[in-house]
Amino acid sequence: MSINFLGSYSGIDQSTIDQLIAVEKRPLILLSEKKTNMETQKNAWNDVRTRLTNLFDKIKALQNSETFSSKMATGGESATLTVSKNTPEGTYDVSVTQLATRGSVVGGMISAAAGDSTKELGLTGKFSINPDAHESGNVIEVTATDTVRTISEKINAISNESGVRSAIIDNRLVLSNVETGDTAISISDVEGTTLSGLGLSTMELPENGGAEVIAGKNALFSVNGVSVERTSNNVSDVIEYTTINLTKEHEAGQSDSIVVSKDISKVEEAVKGFVDQYNSTMDFISEKLKAGTPGEEASRGTLAGDSSLIRLQSTLRSMVTSSIANENTGIGDISQLGVSTVDKFGQLSFDASKLTEALNNDPLMVENFFSSENAEGNEIGFVSRINGYIDSFSSSTGIIKGKTDSFDRSLKDINKQVESFNLRMERKEAYYVNMFAKLDTALMQAESQMGWLTSQIASMAPTNSK
Repeated sequence: MSINFLGSYSGIDQSTIDQLIAVEKRPLILLSEKKTNMETQKNAWNDVRTRLTNLFDKIKALQNSETFSSKMATGGESATLTVSKNTPEGTYDVSVTQLATRGSVVGGMISAAAGDSTKELGLTGKFSINPDAHESGNVIEVTATDTVRTISEKINAISNESGVRSAIIDNRLVLSNVETGDTAISISDVEGTTLSGLGLSTMELPENGGAEVIAGKNALFSVNGVSVERTSNNVSDVIEYTTINLTKEHEAGQSDSIVVSKDISKVEEAVKGFVDQYNSTMDFISEKLKAGTPGEEASRGTLAGDSSLIRLQSTLRSMVTSSIANENTGIGDISQLGVSTVDKFGQLSFDASKLTEALNNDPLMVENFFSSENAEGNEIGFVSRINGYIDSFSSSTGIIKGKTDSFDRSLKDINKQVESFNLRMERKEAYYVNMFAKLDTALMQAESQMGWLTSQIASMAPTNSK
């Protein structure tokens, strides 16, 4: 067992050594600050890439033909239209005489259940629901332990095959067609007289405990005077590329007038989305490039003075507002569509009325301004020009990727330097501890020897006696 006398004689203890090490660790503080600064810059560039990607996504909507070919249907209460880009424009007068309904069989009261859907009925037998062509499918087997609930569950288990679903309402079994239309529900006993015990016999009158059969109806309506009958209230085979949705029957002589026209709001939303994201991106870049106040480091932008970011800012600003050489459109620059610069920092404003006017005059001209192809089949226009430049920064092989990779290499090198430096400091501390411990030991031995020598000299001196 070793005893540490560090500081006992020399006065140099662990706190003194810690102070010496702290002085020698000053270069480590500089490395740490350098690492923090690099990580901050790397994160800032990643944020720039995120905003450029968002800008890329926003502007891509202006390259999508569906943005410009979108249609909308206005008007209609008892009937509405779900339109597509191919729906013919025009006015459609829809009059609903009758809505499609589901056929159903409302069972009578089940006396064996005594008002409890979980009570065993003690019935046995088999019955079929909408049997197949061979009358051998869709059979429900009833056992003595079955309850109203389990029988309803058995019916629902084969609803995909039979086209019929079951519900328990007021202790009665109610069967309904899954689909609407004038389609009857066929139920019959296969073995025994189970249907009578379940109140589902269509051979008995309702007042005698039999089932009430409610016939389903087809939808009856007209479109621009053409009478139509269908089994569903959602009809997609009358007007091309369009679904008619029937929701309410009209009174005699009434109809809904529904107008199908171009939906220019999709283009407006896309342009506004681009402008808003562009302004947000440019604000962020300006913040990162901010020079700040001299002497106030915190006010300086993370990427202040970065030439690549300065070039990105200035190039985007000029690209958005400059003219485009495009033989497929007469629109020279985006200001003719209501987008213009409002200040020296490149912020954009959007006047939707100018875009609406241009779309009403010639929608194809507007679409071609944003995106079209030249004679060689190459993509040209506002979108491809902006996106091509954004891609040079944000792609997997772009400028930002190169910068972040460079930061990663530098950070890796700094981590190695820190690790090596810390190892040297550990060794230096061990050296100091060992050196000063030996000093204390030497001082202790010297003190002991001095005491022995003093006692020897004292013993050699003459002794005075009375």
